[in-house]
Amino acid sequence: MNKNKPAIRPCKANLSQPLSQLMRAARSPRECRILMLLWEHQGILTHELGEKFGCKSNNHHNVSQDLNPRLIRLGWVISKYPAGQPSESWRWYLEPVYVALQKPIRKDLRRTIHKHMEAANDE
Repeated sequence: MNKNKPAIRPCKANLSQPLSQLMRAARSPRECRILMLLWEHQGILTHELGEKFGCKSNNHHNVSQDLNPRLIRLGWVISKYPAGQPSESWRWYLEPVYVALQKPIRKDLRRTIHKHMEAANDE
């Protein structure tokens, strides 16, 4: 296996929220589809969302930005990591917030997590 391209693995997290609960946070069929794909194919590349699985879009990033605040309150987050050169596709994961916070996530995602975790604790 190529060290730069880890294998896509099914989600192994078995925490308190099954996929069906996370799906309730989705507000559109497109968000549901992205969640299903990420749950089933951890580490999927951005271009594979469209080319391999038919999620046609010019900006999948907007889906994660809109969906993450709702997922974070459930303890999960969509995170993306570079898969190689800056111009290449990124790897996408649906992972528990505590796992994402231990990784080198983008600063704006880290701020979003803290903001929405605080809001969830206030409720």
